[in-house]
Amino acid sequence: MTLYQSLSEDDRYCRFFTAHGPPRRTVEKLTKVEERGGFTLVAALTEADGSSHLVGEAGYALLPNGNGELGITVAEPARGWLGPYLLDALVEQAASRGVPNIEAQVLVVNRRMFSLLRRRGLVYLEQDEPSIAHVAIGTSGRVPTWPGGHERRRVLVEVPGGRWRSERAARKAGFEVIACPGPLGGWARCPALRGEPCPLVAGADLVVDAVPDEPGRALLEAHQRMYPSVPVCMEVPSGGNDTVPRVGRRDPDAAVVEVLQRSSKAIP
Repeated sequence: MTLYQSLSEDDRYCRFFTAHGPPRRTVEKLTKVEERGGFTLVAALTEADGSSHLVGEAGYALLPNGNGELGITVAEPARGWLGPYLLDALVEQAASRGVPNIEAQVLVVNRRMFSLLRRRGLVYLEQDEPSIAHVAIGTSGRVPTWPGGHERRRVLVEVPGGRWRSERAARKAGFEVIACPGPLGGWARCPALRGEPCPLVAGADLVVDAVPDEPGRALLEAHQRMYPSVPVCMEVPSGGNDTVPRVGRRDPDAAVVEVLQRSSKAIP
């Protein structure tokens, strides 16, 4: 409790989505995640007089889909170095326990958390709240993998910033969507552009390439070369290549969904 009480209201809000901090039952639940298949790490700082106090904690709770749900807290004096160390150690432990991905619910204003996760190649999962981003990182490779077991068609969207305007419409139409910020998102770890396999493309039923200009064309060529059996749709602005279906002005989401459905019909 002392660690959480030492945080500012803004920090507590970013961690627990409330400025009041967690009640004792929440803290007790966090200390027992290992009983439910999760894992927790703590970091303590020892002073010159021999006393010590917690300056950080990181852990994951096991989710029904086999992934882990991340929680991490670092006291202000230890920021800048402890967070990356804790996350790296936690990811290593998760991988050794067969947990393929780490998911997190992150407030869009939490820039420190995004910076921490972005260095590990985060992707955006299905979004329900505009103020909260649902993201994931992989534990064994440069990118995450699709969750195991699915009944919906899987659509991987390569889009700068990781936010795709037609995601809600695609989900409503029955597609499962993961958005990758791609090479324009400050992510130099893109395996496709390095000539390496990408588990997200390999596991997708359809890829939407919404990256503009030359980087988008490079991604298209890389995906077609490595995964010729996975259909790829290019999202282009009005006035672009006439050979690519354009998005209608009156109802662009409906036009996008129509293209997805038409493309997915060819999928066995």
